[in-house]
Amino acid sequence: MKVILVLAAIVCSVAGHGAYRFSDGYLDVLGGEPSQSFSCDGRPYGYYADVDNDCEIFHVCWPVEDDAGAITETAQYSFFCGNQTVFSQDTLSCAHPEDAFPCDQAAGYYDIVNAEFGRIPDAKA
Repeated sequence: MKVILVLAAIVCSVAGHGAYRFSDGYLDVLGGEPSQSFSCDGRPYGYYADVDNDCEIFHVCWPVEDDAGAITETAQYSFFCGNQTVFSQDTLSCAHPEDAFPCDQAAGYYDIVNAEFGRIPDAKA
C-alpha cells in the first residue's frame, strides 16, 4: 500500500497540480479564458466554487502533509461544470443556475459545507 501512495505522490509531483488545467474544449463551455484568481493557499480540504468565474469552475483544495503532519503545501485541482451549469456550493455539485445556490454567496458557505463533507451521521436507535 505504501508503494502505491509513493507512486501516486510522484506522479502528482511530476504532473504538477491541476490548478486551472482543463480538458480540451473548455473554451467552448466557458466562452473564454477564465480568471485565475482563486487560490487554495491556507484553505482546508474541500470543494470551492470559483465566484470570479461565475461558479462555472470549482476547485478541490488538498493540504499536503509531511511525515510529521505539518502542511507543506496545498494542492489545487480545478474543474469546470458542464455546459449551462454552475457549481452549487450547498450541494457540492453542478446544477442549472436557477437550481443552484447563489454564486455571489458561495464564499460565505465554504466553511459550513466543507465541514460536513465526508461526515457520516450517527445512526438513530
